[in-house]
Amino acid sequence: MSSVSVGDLVKSTKGRDMDTVYIVYAVDNDYAYCVNGKTRLLAKPKKKKSKHLLLLGVKAGELEKKFQMHEKVLDSEIKKAIDNLKIV
Repeated sequence: MSSVSVGDLVKSTKGRDMDTVYIVYAVDNDYAYCVNGKTRLLAKPKKKKSKHLLLLGVKAGELEKKFQMHEKVLDSEIKKAIDNLKIV
């Protein structure tokens, strides 16, 4: 079982948001803070246990760098990245 990291494209496997695709914005112990630019914005990311996320094996390259450097990211950029990267 591999752990999630910042910039990973993930899918929720449990809860009301099941099957929703997110990008991991931040990681804290067993939790990942996820955003999708539509229902979960940067101002209010979804806090999910890492075990309830399925890694899709794709990284959001440019966004990953911006998240790690604490640069400004727009919700529209996140939405666009998910639409471009989504393989499911």
